[in-house]
Amino acid sequence: MNAKSIDDDFLIKNAIACWLYHFPEHKWAPIYTDLVKRDFIAAPEPKPRPARKARSPSKTTNKKTVDGAK
Repeated sequence: MNAKSIDDDFLIKNAIACWLYHFPEHKWAPIYTDLVKRDFIAAPEPKPRPARKARSPSKTTNKKTVDGAK
């Protein structure tokens, strides 16, 4: 096995297998036996939504008063 083929999934499973080797009679051994069978590769992160164009302000909200008062 070369270094490029070792990934996070392999390292996690190896650590669990080593723990099981040293503690086979532990009360958590059945749980860890099930964990060693799982795949631990994380799901890809979701892509962000594309940006939308900003709306131009409405003509009714931008009215200027005739006499210049606010």
